[in-house]
Amino acid sequence: MFIALHNTFSSKQVEEFAKIVFGFGVDTIVITKATGSAAQSGVPVAHKLACKLGKNVLFFEDLDDAIEVLRPEKVILIGNKGTCDKEIDFNSIGKNDLVVFCGASTGFTKLELEKGGCAYIVENEVGAIGGVAIFLYKMKELQLL
Repeated sequence: MFIALHNTFSSKQVEEFAKIVFGFGVDTIVITKATGSAAQSGVPVAHKLACKLGKNVLFFEDLDDAIEVLRPEKVILIGNKGTCDKEIDFNSIGKNDLVVFCGASTGFTKLELEKGGCAYIVENEVGAIGGVAIFLYKMKELQLL
């Protein structure tokens, strides 16, 4: 399973995302469409953390590039209930799936939503950091991680 942070401009968000994902034992994080300080300092900090832990960071210009290179079986975009019409089925997530969290407060664009299935974890918006923490905790609780 690949965990991705898409469309972020915050270096702190990239750093916290990496800490959480690596903290749950995931070996590789994917960062797509990072701009500004996220690209200039957030990705290098995440990469440094990955090197210290023996983990990996994959950095792509956009979501399409990650999909092209990783070739996931499914792309699952995690949004809120207002954007996505179904709750996530944790048991349906496979080892070759790409699970994407949006770093922008505006959420995924309509064009991005067409790239995969959209699902929500909790009804209200909790952001990428809250979403990935809840997602990975639940995956670990169900012994799917």
